[in-house]
Amino acid sequence: MTDQENLDVKNAIDGKLSDTYDELEIVLKNLISEKEAAGDHGTFKRIDKTVDKVRIKMHRLKP
Repeated sequence: MTDQENLDVKNAIDGKLSDTYDELEIVLKNLISEKEAAGDHGTFKRIDKTVDKVRIKMHRLKP
């Protein structure tokens, strides 16, 4: 992942989500790959909760 993608994932985990559907779609893809690589249960759960939040926001913004 690029530095920008890493920053977007970090911001999403911290609760700062984009208001653009396309950007959220990219962040969701990156979060899922981070979740697969998560080493411990706490990190996995935190990313999993963020994935749910991103999906909910994407559903609201769906074109």
